[in-house]
Amino acid sequence: MTFHEPYMRRHDGPYYFLGDAGKQGEFDLGLKELIESSDFVVFGVGVRKSAYATNFIDAGIDPHLPTDVYSLAILMLMERYIDYLAQLTPKSLGRVTLESIGPKEDAQHQMDYARLLLEGSQWIPDSAFRNWLETGLRFMPKSNSHPIELADMVSMEIYEWVRDGCLREQGRWPLFSKKIYCRDNGAMGKFGVKVFPDADIREAILAHRLAHGANGE
Repeated sequence: MTFHEPYMRRHDGPYYFLGDAGKQGEFDLGLKELIESSDFVVFGVGVRKSAYATNFIDAGIDPHLPTDVYSLAILMLMERYIDYLAQLTPKSLGRVTLESIGPKEDAQHQMDYARLLLEGSQWIPDSAFRNWLETGLRFMPKSNSHPIELADMVSMEIYEWVRDGCLREQGRWPLFSKKIYCRDNGAMGKFGVKVFPDADIREAILAHRLAHGANGE
């Protein structure tokens, strides 16, 4: 049986439980308890595609950023991930596993990741990425109850939070918010969730960081 976020959320497929509302509620409660009791750290990037296209790509104001939103997400996610890895004792080398989409897409993501290790980002040198990350991505299809499905659940919650102006505190988002990586004041890559661009909703984002361990920017 494969955990599948949309089915679990909508009580579709095997999670319909023959229409038994009691069993559906028991499953939801069990999933909530599993998230709360499991030891994991959340990272995520929400790219507001329309604002990014208008304010950055079309305007051409930042040549350091990739024009593809998935490439941008990988860059910003890895910046935060290596900040987390740098705090671990003993030192641990980061391993990155993505859900496989297809040969072409997987190759593109591998190239974006390799570019970080070879060229770095605007704020972090290439040597830092090589120091903390394995030299290649790993891919796997959706199967059984692998933690990659947990990442799918986090992604959906981040998407809905960003879509609603970073004000939403519904669904499982409050559960995942407690798991977000945060160091010091949460600024400059020290907070595990990045929203970009954020100029018009920064106050809501900072309020969320304050509520989950950061001291603001």
